[in-house]
Amino acid sequence: HLKYPLFADGSILGLNNPPAVAERKAKKQALAWTVNLTREVVIYRITDEFVSTVSARNRMGLAERRAKLLDQSVSIIEEQQKQGLKLPIDIKVAKEQFSAGQTLLKLLREQSVAGSLALSKTLGVASSSNLSLSNTLPDAPDPPPTTEQLIGACLNHHPSLEKQRAVIEQAKQEYRLERFRLYPSVYLDGSASYIDDFSGVSNSESFFSGAIAVNVPIFDFGAQLATTRSKLMTYKAEQARLFSTADNVNFEVLKVYQTIYTLTHNILGLQGDVAKAQRDVQVIQAQQQQGIAEPLIAIEKELHLIAKQDELEGIQARRLTYYARLQRAAGGAWKWIP
Repeated sequence: HLKYPLFADGSILGLNNPPAVAERKAKKQALAWTVNLTREVVIYRITDEFVSTVSARNRMGLAERRAKLLDQSVSIIEEQQKQGLKLPIDIKVAKEQFSAGQTLLKLLREQSVAGSLALSKTLGVASSSNLSLSNTLPDAPDPPPTTEQLIGACLNHHPSLEKQRAVIEQAKQEYRLERFRLYPSVYLDGSASYIDDFSGVSNSESFFSGAIAVNVPIFDFGAQLATTRSKLMTYKAEQARLFSTADNVNFEVLKVYQTIYTLTHNILGLQGDVAKAQRDVQVIQAQQQQGIAEPLIAIEKELHLIAKQDELEGIQARRLTYYARLQRAAGGAWKWIP
């Protein structure tokens, strides 16, 4: 017995691309674009954890130097207070600053340990609180990407948009499948029979029959029509969602880009402050060697330099994480980390 569909669910003799097959292809394509999105998320996560961990380790040296200078400052102020040159409130302020410096050093150590553990887990290696990492951070893109590069034609192929297009195609094929089920289905129904009395005499006979069967969906009481309309509404909703997805992608890219611009502006200002602070430290150190500068003033100048250097390193590290976030927001259309 053979039953072969001539026309069923949009399939014509199985020779065309029926909706059921096209729907599975679209679903496969959507999953492929999801893999691309996941890849960019993983790259961002690893980059963010690496930059945060290395930055914390690098800033620990500055924090240790700050704590040492603040300890010296407390000792000098205590001695000057004994001589009547400082007030008790000066000692209190100096000790509070020293305590804050120690707290910052402790926080940076904890951040370094937490970053090492998180990065170990992300990379799938044995957990270590002191993961061996390079202490050199990657360079920022030079030159940085332009808005034309970020918002131009490249974003038309953003994985989020391509995934949504695949979802639209999937919804379209599901709608087509349900719509074709409103139509009659046509099947070729054939059978063959063989009869033999096993008497040794050639009395066997063969019978062949064939028919074309047509199934007409009459008594479904509108259920299939309601299903078709539901799939049509889903298809139109997914089409509308494409525009909102594009708006979300553009908004996220521009938001990250504006943050990078602001951080870059702050970095340029801090670089000037660091250069000025370095000059002041060199001048006061030269005066101290000549015996015409007080030790407490020299400590204050160096503390000011350390504060500016620490702030600069922190903002530079933050900008690097935003470049990684920009690559994730662009879906790999613009790449910083390959």
